Amino acid sequence: MPIITGTADPAAHGFRIRRWTALPIIAVFLWLDHFHLDLFRAVAGDWSGAARTWALVLLGYLPHWIVALGVAALLTRPGHAAHALGLDGRPLRALLLGLLLTAPMALGLALEAPLTLDADTPHTLMRHAVLPGFGEELLYRGLLFGLLFRIAGWGFVPAALTGALLFGAAHLSQGGSAVEAAGIFAITALGGVWFAWLYVEWDFDLWVPVAFHVLMNAWWVVFPVADNALGPLWTVGLRLLVIALSVGVTLAYARRRGGRRIRGRHWFWIRARSSAMY
Repeated sequence: MPIITGTADPAAHGFRIRRWTALPIIAVFLWLDHFHLDLFRAVAGDWSGAARTWALVLLGYLPHWIVALGVAALLTRPGHAAHALGLDGRPLRALLLGLLLTAPMALGLALEAPLTLDADTPHTLMRHAVLPGFGEELLYRGLLFGLLFRIAGWGFVPAALTGALLFGAAHLSQGGSAVEAAGIFAITALGGVWFAWLYVEWDFDLWVPVAFHVLMNAWWVVFPVADNALGPLWTVGLRLLVIALSVGVTLAYARRRGGRRIRGRHWFWIRARSSAMY
């Protein structure tokens, strides 16, 4: 695992800054984001149940997971790919944190919407919570934001905004009107910045934003209140409450650790150091 040397920038978390990598990182991301579900849609467009779920895993998400790991390996070292993408963290800690802090959202939804379970619910949860929750975090936070921040030397603001704007744009098609599309864009773009901040401040542990993303999607599935990412205004309040709780807990964790990772110039620029080696 890479370590931070005495002169390495702590925000880079032990990786040498190479500015030129920004272009290939963005190019690979755009290619994956645009085309990675095409084969799945062509083969399994009208499938249902377990067949559709497995097709989504094998044809939709697995190829882009492999490419993401490959890019990380090329830009770092083969043995460091999982670390570069934040996959070597603590998934159980992340799950417990996510369950605790998304509980108010689950409770709020449960008070307004009936628990909806049927024979296809496990597959629905896989297709609409587990797979997109993990897949989008790996693609948007691990690959795009994470590598721009940790390897290309972008500061948090430009790297997070790039990922957030693209994340919001990817959800625009859910809107039935211009106003609804704008609301969906705003709430998902905010989520993109939030997930990126959690990723960094929890020591580049991608499982933390994965847990929040998966669980919040899962509550939306089992307590359905809307067929898109916006929902009624009160559901926006529930999500803002989860964000506020997570910010408080994360800042407390950062103080216990010795300080926030994003501070000073790290918000806008990571300084390259020739001695910041693996």
